[in-house]
Amino acid sequence: MFFVRVWRWEEATLAEDPVQLERALLFTGTLMAILLAHELGHYAVARSHGFRLSLPWFLPAPILVGTLGAIIRLEEEPRTRAGLLEMGAAGPLAGLCVVGVAMTWRMVAGGADGGTELATPLLWKALSLGVHGEVLPLGTADPVGFAAWLGCLLTAMNLLPFGQLDGGHVLAALTPRWARAVGWGTTAALLLAGLVWPGWAVWAAVLHLMGARHPVQVRRDDGFPRGRPLLVAGLAVLAFALCFVPIPLG
Repeated sequence: MFFVRVWRWEEATLAEDPVQLERALLFTGTLMAILLAHELGHYAVARSHGFRLSLPWFLPAPILVGTLGAIIRLEEEPRTRAGLLEMGAAGPLAGLCVVGVAMTWRMVAGGADGGTELATPLLWKALSLGVHGEVLPLGTADPVGFAAWLGCLLTAMNLLPFGQLDGGHVLAALTPRWARAVGWGTTAALLLAGLVWPGWAVWAAVLHLMGARHPVQVRRDDGFPRGRPLLVAGLAVLAFALCFVPIPLG
């Protein structure tokens, strides 16, 4: 991720602009913190519910922003619907906490201007208005802001109600009978949204190629989740609303 940022995203060479090393470190550190918080949120809650899963695996890539994210492999089916719901929502919520800290720090400390302009999610707009009284622009040249924006995009993509995505886990826990149908509806919506921004259609294709369309099943149906799990589901919906933008890149 660090080297991809240095050699593919920076316009000047190291000799011309040594500060780009600092920008690359800020970008890498911020995005890694978001991804790590996301995966550890899943891990900690799953372990608290007593089912086994692997440690997080980070997936580097020599293109785009230098990473394909991270994954955790379930080693057994979740024991209850409440456990599945809380595990699915915990990752996005934990990651979003770090996104909020990064955005707030960027608002206070300032950031670099320039690069490709990014569509700002509701969370960025709310924090901008709270700190500065106006919505600040955001571009790819801002290392912390760009990393936090990517964290928002990944959170929204993961909270879509589809198969083995985090949103799919929440959906399967709430309404297991409708999980597959809603997943196919989400696929259709993503393909239609691809007419506006091709990234959504690509995401739909990737999910199906990975075989992620099948919802996770639980070992014991403990009924419709109520109390704390239902509150967590509401927070997941709020997180999606704060992070989602229809056209991330113009």
